[in-house]
Amino acid sequence: MNVTVIGGGASGMMAALTAAENGAEVVILEAGTVPGKKILATGNGRCNLTNLALDPALYQGSCRRHASLLLREFGVQDTLDFFDSIGIPTVAAGSARGNDAWVYPSCKEAAAVRMALEMECERRGVRIRKESRVISLNKQSGRFLIGLENGSSAEADRVILTTGGKAFPKSGSDGSGYALAAAFGHQIVSPLPALGPVLSPNPYTKNLSGLRAEALLSLHVDGEETAQEYGEVQFTDYGLSGIPVFQLSGRIARELAADHGVTLVLDLLPDKTGEDIMMDLAGRRLRRRERESGTLLLGLVPSKMVPVLFQESGIPLHIPCREISQNGLVRLSEILTAFAFPVSGVKDFDACQVTSGGIPATEVSLNLESIKCRGLYFAGEILDLDGPCGGYNLQWAWTSGYAAGRAAGKFEE
Repeated sequence: MNVTVIGGGASGMMAALTAAENGAEVVILEAGTVPGKKILATGNGRCNLTNLALDPALYQGSCRRHASLLLREFGVQDTLDFFDSIGIPTVAAGSARGNDAWVYPSCKEAAAVRMALEMECERRGVRIRKESRVISLNKQSGRFLIGLENGSSAEADRVILTTGGKAFPKSGSDGSGYALAAAFGHQIVSPLPALGPVLSPNPYTKNLSGLRAEALLSLHVDGEETAQEYGEVQFTDYGLSGIPVFQLSGRIARELAADHGVTLVLDLLPDKTGEDIMMDLAGRRLRRRERESGTLLLGLVPSKMVPVLFQESGIPLHIPCREISQNGLVRLSEILTAFAFPVSGVKDFDACQVTSGGIPATEVSLNLESIKCRGLYFAGEILDLDGPCGGYNLQWAWTSGYAAGRAAGKFEE
């Protein structure tokens, strides 16, 4: 049984290793010079392999049922065991939000993960053909015919398409796999950028550019709150960034594509009730009555944010605190707990980590075989599934790669 894997990323190498383990002769066709290049950028270069508290319900896209079922076949513990078996021990470490369930290699080096996977491919007899970009794929007389950009060709009994999506294109994920799938009649759920910064027309973003602030971030769609995230928000000259923004960006892209109005609302003091804040502000006004009004928020929020909050609340910045009206305190309290940023878009694929969209669940079996063409399988980001930060997307790469590789590698009479 000859299996060709098109794309040598995380899911591609896992698919190849699993197919080889099941007795197939396997070759990977990798467009670039370095297989697994995108792995190097994961987890800020530390490679967030998986998540000990992984919840399948947090995935987005039509393939969520596939993910839920396949995670029972190759889940988090299987991932830990696999990497330990190839010499990559793991450790759970806190994320930027204090989450201690995010799993990294003990060395905290993504390069070690990439290299170990390539070495394991070599050990198991998987051949990796680099600089082998596939430009055509079809099937004749039960065999797949593969055309390469360099003018050469290849044949295979079965093919696993793991070319990724469109996010982070400099790693090789340029969306070229969609055309290969479409040649067999597959539809594509429109690819959208996810896990990235968002754009906002709020004029204050430029004033706050470079600032980082802890906040509870609420997503409002057509005026209704639909999701929340907590963490460090980064203000940029074009909008908002940071992990909590990344977590919501996939949903934002889909809502905007559906022509819904989207707003992100920041609660800068999420541990305080509105009543507590009003009492605090009133006490500060009394204690600092002769000081400039800007000192009212001293120690409560970052100093760079004070002029913006006062401008938005309509309070002059240099009057004495005693001259701040009660209505002014109410307005300031409202802004501290609900600072609104309308969202006009998600940054492009160059700035995003994951693609939302791809091959829909209705067009693949539970073992990730195409329902349009027997012997054609999919794994990884090319499928219509994406997850939040914290190891979700790499876990899907390992899980889907294992599932497709196992199915493709099995010999059938």
